[in-house]
Order: sequence, then structure tokens, then C-alpha cells
Amino acid sequence: MAHYFLSVALLDLLAAAGDAEMPDGTKGRDHGRGVVVVTSSIASLHNATNVDMMSYATTKAATDHLVALLASKFARCPVVPSNMNPMGTGSGADIFGDLVQKVPAKRAGSLDDMAGVVLFLVSKAGAYIDGRSIAIDGGRTLFANGQI
Repeated sequence: MAHYFLSVALLDLLAAAGDAEMPDGTKGRDHGRGVVVVTSSIASLHNATNVDMMSYATTKAATDHLVALLASKFARCPVVPSNMNPMGTGSGADIFGDLVQKVPAKRAGSLDDMAGVVLFLVSKAGAYIDGRSIAIDGGRTLFANGQI
């Protein structure tokens, strides 16, 4: 719920940033201003049952849905909520054991992988993304759902 309360608490500032007049005559929203980036987990996107993560995956799925609801609620103002669903990164990824070698990318995600998505979402390039979740998982959700 922190995602919700923080987004609502900052709504006036976010709306002002999204509505700001830019030098080229466009609005700040068109340049990635007034963006809320929420972090969830790929646990919300796959149905792997080899580990008991039912409560964790359910709360992350609720976070994903919250982003869609915020996008609908904030549609009247120039605020853009988006979501990223990363798989474990860096040295913390070793909790996944040999799973990392089974995903198509053959590696754990890095902080740069997540930073790249954040930079995309808060830039002109990501200005058309609204209320969507982006999996940063090296293909893990394909593997977990049995497609690979």
C-alpha cells in the first residue's frame, strides 16, 4: 500500500511536473516528467509451483494491478504510473541456484538492467507507456510458465 499512499501524497507535485510547459511547446508528460515507477516482482507473472510463494506472488500481482488502477485514476491529470517486475539481481540472485543458467539470458539481472528500464520510463522514449508492467527477467517468465 506504500506505493498507493506515496503516489497520492505526491500527486500535486507529479501533476505539476507532467503539466509543465517544455521549451519545445509540449508538456512535461511527453518528456517523461510526472512519472511514478513502481517495483514489483516477476513472481506476479508466472505460475511456478516448485516453491511455496503463494502469498508473496499474490501481493505482487496486487501491486501490478494497483499500477493499472492508478493509471486509470490519474488519467485526468498528467501523471504516468508504470511498473517493473525484476528477477533477483546481483549477488542476491544466488538464492535462485542453477535456475539462472536455465533462463534464456543465462545470467542474473544486474542493477544496470533495472536502471535502464527506469531511465526509459522517465524519458521521452517511455512517455507513451502508461499503467503497464515490464518484466526484467531475462526470459524467466517464459521458462517458469513452461514455454521454453
